[in-house]
Amino acid sequence: MIPKLTVTGFTVGYTHVPVLRGIDLDVLPSEVVGILGANGAGKTTLLRAIMGTLPATSGTVQVDDLDVTSMPAEDRARVGLAHVPEGRRLFSSLTVEEHLDVAGLINPDPAATKDQVLELLPKLAERRRQKAGTLSGGEQQMVAIGRALMTAPRYLLIDELSAGLAPVIAQELVEALVRSRESGTGVLLVEQSPHLVADAVDRVYLLERGSLVAEGTLASLGGADRIADLYLGVDREGA
Repeated sequence: MIPKLTVTGFTVGYTHVPVLRGIDLDVLPSEVVGILGANGAGKTTLLRAIMGTLPATSGTVQVDDLDVTSMPAEDRARVGLAHVPEGRRLFSSLTVEEHLDVAGLINPDPAATKDQVLELLPKLAERRRQKAGTLSGGEQQMVAIGRALMTAPRYLLIDELSAGLAPVIAQELVEALVRSRESGTGVLLVEQSPHLVADAVDRVYLLERGSLVAEGTLASLGGADRIADLYLGVDREGA
């Protein structure tokens, strides 16, 4: 069996109202896969359900050869899934380093991983003793990503990477994620702007009203401009 994160037949909803219907997707190690969709398409719901913080009505999640469908989120983290949620959800009174150290408690070699994280995101090394609540939005997003990477994940799920960030900061984070896959980590990246991730993703899935409507490379789907025009309603000038 080829190692990969596999989601099959996923149906997810709130109070019996389906939000996602029959989702099938996969992510290979060292691959960056984008989930593109407009607001309300179900992108955040999808990542939460894969991570196990929201129960699925039906379907399965498999991490390599291990079925994790019935596992709670904390156990999915131990077997290789990590989630960077929308809104970052940091502890404002903890320092950058404390966030990394707490996340590293499930890591068999946290010191080595911390060195890799600080090399990947050098701004965190500069801010390591600063409390998260005093950081800029971009720096907080770096902490959230660094915290997830401290668990040494096989697959990293990132929700709305660029939300609220200046384009130059968002691009810096995308470039860091591309470098992170050199360690073998697969990345599933939820994003609303195809232009931001155009040079980073190997493949994309298009999510519309809870269903996957297309999958392939950006080029095979017509390019970032076409996707933005047809599916996302994104203003190219603001992308």
